[in-house]
Amino acid sequence: MRIYPEQLLQHLKQQMPSCCLIFGDETLLCLEAVEQIQRVGKSQGYLEKFSFSLDGKFESDLIFSEFSSRSLFCEKKIIELTFSKTSKENTAFIREITPLLNADILLILQGPKLNNQQMSSVWFKNLEQQGIFVSANAPLAHRFPQWVFQRLKTLELHASNEVVDYLCLHFEGNLLAAKQEFEKLALLFPKQHLTLQQVEQSITTYNHFSLFQWIDSLLAGDQSRATRILQQLKAEGSELLLLSATLANEIQKLLKLSYQNQHTPLAQLLNQQKLWPAKQKLIGDALSRFNSSQLEKLIIECAAMEIAIKVENSDSNWLKLEAISASFF
Repeated sequence: MRIYPEQLLQHLKQQMPSCCLIFGDETLLCLEAVEQIQRVGKSQGYLEKFSFSLDGKFESDLIFSEFSSRSLFCEKKIIELTFSKTSKENTAFIREITPLLNADILLILQGPKLNNQQMSSVWFKNLEQQGIFVSANAPLAHRFPQWVFQRLKTLELHASNEVVDYLCLHFEGNLLAAKQEFEKLALLFPKQHLTLQQVEQSITTYNHFSLFQWIDSLLAGDQSRATRILQQLKAEGSELLLLSATLANEIQKLLKLSYQNQHTPLAQLLNQQKLWPAKQKLIGDALSRFNSSQLEKLIIECAAMEIAIKVENSDSNWLKLEAISASFF
C-alpha cells in the first residue's frame, strides 16, 4: 500500500505492518517517517534495533543472522536497511531476505526516490504487498501550501492564505528549515492566529531550489516561479554551464518526443519513458505549447549559448539563458 508521510502515523496505529518502505528525495520526510515507525514499534514491543547499509560490500551474513535469530532479551526487533542507490547485489539480497519476514521482525527499508521501473520490480512489489510504501518526496509546488497549512495546524497555529503564501515563498525546497522556523513561531506565538507582520519579523529565509525544480517550472509554463528559482540559483553561484546543458538536454528530449508524436500518440510515448505521472503531465504541457520547428530553434540557441559560456562566462550569458527560458511562457 502506498501512502503519504502525513498518513503514516494513522496507519501504524491501526496495524503495524511487517515492513515499511521509505523512499524519496526529501530528507526531513524520510527522517520523520523512520522516527514515527520506531516510536510506534517500540510501544508494540519492538525493543531492539539493528541498522545496516546495503551500499558497496555489505555484511550479508550478519544481516541474515539477525533475521533468523531470536534475541535473548526480547522477542521483537526492528531491522533497518538503507542504501543510496539500487544495484543487482542489494536488490538480489532483498529478494532473499523477504521470505524471512515474520511477526517478530519489523523491517524498515530506506532509500532514494524510485522510478516507475524500479517500483515495478519483483523485490519492491513483494515487499509492498506485505507492508506499506511511504512516498517521502518533496511536495510539488501546488501541494506545498497544504503542507505548510498542515504543519502549522499540528503546532496549533492558524494562518491566513496570505501568511501561508508568504511562508511558501520563503521555504519551498527546504522543508527542514521550514520545520525549524515553524517550531520557532509556535514558541513565540503559541496557539495564535499568525499575522503577516509577526511572520515577517520572526522568520529567517531559507528557501532553496534545485535546477530540476527550475526545469519543471519551465515545462509547466509557470513564469513567476521559474524566474524566481533562476534568480536564486544565480545568487547561490550555480554553474551557468550546468544550467545551460541541463536545459538543452531537456529541450532535446522534447524535440525527440515531438518528432515521434507525428506517428505515435503522446500518451503512449510518455508511458514508454517510465516517468512519474507528474513528470508526464509537465512534458505533455510543454509539448502542447511547442512545435518541432520551435524546439529546433531553441536547440540552436542553446548551442550558441554554450559556446559563448565556454569562451567567456559573463553576465550577458545569463541574459541569454533568461531569454531562452522566456520562450517557455
